[in-house]
Parts: sequence; C-alpha cells; structure tokens
Amino acid sequence: MSDVKITLWPLENLIPYELNAKKHDAEQVAKIAESIKRYKWTQPIVVDKFGVIINGHGRRLAAMLLGPDSPTPGFAPVWQRSDLTPEQVRAARLADNRAAISDMDSEKLMLDMAGIDHELLTGIFDDKELNFLSVDHGEMNVGAFVSDMGAVVEGQKEDVARRMDNVKAQRIPLAKAFGFKDLSAADQIIVSNLMAKAESLTGLQGDAAFIKWADTQLQLSA
Repeated sequence: MSDVKITLWPLENLIPYELNAKKHDAEQVAKIAESIKRYKWTQPIVVDKFGVIINGHGRRLAAMLLGPDSPTPGFAPVWQRSDLTPEQVRAARLADNRAAISDMDSEKLMLDMAGIDHELLTGIFDDKELNFLSVDHGEMNVGAFVSDMGAVVEGQKEDVARRMDNVKAQRIPLAKAFGFKDLSAADQIIVSNLMAKAESLTGLQGDAAFIKWADTQLQLSA
C-alpha cells in the first residue's frame, strides 16, 4: 500500500457518478456528517482518474452538509485511482455497493458494541437502531421488517431521481471527460473539422452537436 497517496481536494472537484446505485437520504447523510465531525475523516473518498467518485458519495454529501464545521472545510481527503481501467473502476464501484448491502451478523455486531458507551454513537445510530442492537431478535417478525424496508425504499425513489437529474445537469470540464488538457495545432484542425461535420449532420451547435453525433456513432457501432 506504499503507493497510496491521499490528498485534499476541493469538494466542487469531486464528480458524483450519475448511475450510483447506493442511496443516501437526508437522515443517513446527517449521521455520516456527525461521524466525520466527531471522529474526523476515517476514510478517504476514492475517485477515478477523471475525478468521478468510485466510493464516498455519502461522505461528499456529508462534507457539504457540514460546511465550516467540517474538519477540512470545503475539502475532503481523496485517493485517486489513476491505475484502474474503466472496467476495474466499474467493478470496484459495484463491489463497494454490494458490500454495503451484504447480510449483517447482528449477533457479532451486538457483541462488538457491548460495553461501548451509547453516547459515543448518538447521532450516528438513532435510538431505534441502538435499541435494535440491544435486544434479543429471536422472535423478530422478519416479514414485517422487510415490508417496512420496502416502503422506505419506494419512498426514496423520487429523491434519487431528482438527484440524478441534478447531477446530469452539471457542467464538467472537458479535461475530465477526455483525459487530456490540450492538443497540437495540427490535431486542433482535425477536431475543428469534426465539429463542423457534427454540426452539419445534426443541425445542432457546439457541445450539443458533438454529443448527438458521438451518441449516434456509438449506437451504430454497438
């Protein structure tokens, strides 16, 4: 792990992954924020070579919520995984999301929490969760619990859709999209000709023409 380099990034430089499947409602973000405020940063936000988040969407939202109360106001510790291929980035992101929803051994969790002052966990776990981890669940009605969780999940869909719309509307620097900052003069001529062709074929202008043309080419090559 000697090659791990964690640096502070401005929050506005962190790009949320628009298809992130992990949901973060306001209550969960508040709990993450309380944890960061109380115990500082214990995990960095991990991004790919373009600055798109692999894991840590909740920590980013929590840091934004904390504002000046954050241990690093306006910034977050980041580990940039420039070594990963796009396929590896997708796999890492899916693995992180899968781990977050894996089955939890409540017995081990209760043993681990034994003897811990619950005041240290107040604001991170709510009263219901603390009570849940302090009682015998042998007679728990699992069916009712699953039904309640299903209702909660349904209630979050609208919020997730709204967040995705907001993310899609964000403007991203071209350097982050293409992975390079400049071109040679000769290459610039090629790009200019490409843009002229895209605008002519699509009837659109600028970035709208390029995106429409590129999307069409991808569909044709699929």
